[in-house]
Amino acid sequence: MQNSSPQQYFGLLFSDYPEKNGLLVKEMARKEVTSEEVQQKLVSQINEQIDSTFQSRTANWNDGDKQAARTDVQNLIEKNVKEAFERVTFD
Repeated sequence: MQNSSPQQYFGLLFSDYPEKNGLLVKEMARKEVTSEEVQQKLVSQINEQIDSTFQSRTANWNDGDKQAARTDVQNLIEKNVKEAFERVTFD
């Protein structure tokens, strides 16, 4: 920031922002990218995408079996997404 322009940009000055080091920026990005909210959005998107396939493959199942299978599939998706997010690295 010491080499940044002293002129305003959209009414803001670079001096208004604190210095950031690489480790701090990586940690901030990691928290933002791997947040619980992002994980839930991904789980929801996957569930929406597989819903029609699930419905067609279980069309002749009884309601109890269908609901149990759907719950198992949702739990598996949540588990796999969580494991995938835990493996995310920022090198």
